Amino acid sequence: MTLERLRMLIDGDWTEAASGNVFTSLNPANGQAWAELPDAGEADVDRAVRAAQAAFEQPAWRNLPAGARGKMLRRLGDLVEQNRERLAVLETRDNGKLIRETRGQLGYLPEFFHYAAGLADKVEGSTLPIDKAGIPRRRPFPGR
Repeated sequence: MTLERLRMLIDGDWTEAASGNVFTSLNPANGQAWAELPDAGEADVDRAVRAAQAAFEQPAWRNLPAGARGKMLRRLGDLVEQNRERLAVLETRDNGKLIRETRGQLGYLPEFFHYAAGLADKVEGSTLPIDKAGIPRRRPFPGR
């Protein structure tokens, strides 16, 4: 059996670990190796966090209207749906769950993204008033 070689997506690039190290994932159902994955280290985590922070701070994202963000969530749900079988097989190989169960879960996962996509432009700002210590209160976002 040929091992699948998976990579990390960091800053828009599919990449190996900076160290070049990999680890082998074993299918717990049969104990057989099925994939090699990057063995991410501190440098990889730092790079991913820096990339995420930079993307978050870019005007292209910060100024993106809520409706456009909703469309992105909807697209994510569509992609999960389109790749449902591949995702089910990967998840089952990785954790040993029955394929029937994984397929069932992936059958409704796109609905979560579609639901959130529909809510993206419906932020109304209401909260329940709570007067207990330690419960965060609604505050406006800084810089908005």
